Amino acid sequence: MEVYNKNRDKNNSMHDEIREQNAKLKDAPFSEKAAYFKEYYLKTTIAVAVAAAFVIYLAYSILTAPSDTAFAAFFYNDTGDSSNTELIDGFVEHMSIDTKKHEAYIDATMNYAPDGNDYEMYMSLEKSMAVISTGELDVIVGDAATLDYFARSECLHDITTVLPDDLLAQFADRLYYAESGESAERIPVGIYVTDSPKLNQYYYYVGMEPVLGFAINSNSMDNAIAFLRYIYME
Repeated sequence: MEVYNKNRDKNNSMHDEIREQNAKLKDAPFSEKAAYFKEYYLKTTIAVAVAAAFVIYLAYSILTAPSDTAFAAFFYNDTGDSSNTELIDGFVEHMSIDTKKHEAYIDATMNYAPDGNDYEMYMSLEKSMAVISTGELDVIVGDAATLDYFARSECLHDITTVLPDDLLAQFADRLYYAESGESAERIPVGIYVTDSPKLNQYYYYVGMEPVLGFAINSNSMDNAIAFLRYIYME
């Protein structure tokens, strides 16, 4: 005995429509096929691709994360040359970091915009979240909007809880406050480093007011604080 399915007619109609559309497109010119794809499938395809890329990158980051990263910083929205390694090279030498045993790097290719929705920005944020989750990331530098984003995501330390007294005194009038998590309370999550000699030397934030914050899960907080000291050395 056939069991009646109240959705059968509806499902059949959908299948019939799909077959009809496929039949129409079979011999259609490429431009019409492209327009049809853009209208009905492009957004879904992009969303699936971005999700797949994130899953792959997250898995790769977790599986291949260095066992000991001495220092890692992400520079967002900077104006410097992302291929220039002079700043990190100088810091490595200053700290006597053995790069044969420990990794140290600055990634100055990161981008964020509050109203942005491009693939590159999403990958920058997903990459940041992946290395924050592993404890590899120590420092985030960027404009105010970038620090606001990471503060809302509860990815930044309250500066006053991690800085030693001498640095707190030095930067007391340059603290940056933002709302953290779902709380409306504003806490100091960064320091304006506009006058940093080292950042200015390498043109990292020309005509901007960069803010430096410490990643919440940093495994190398001592080196993160040392980096703040270093970028203020003449």
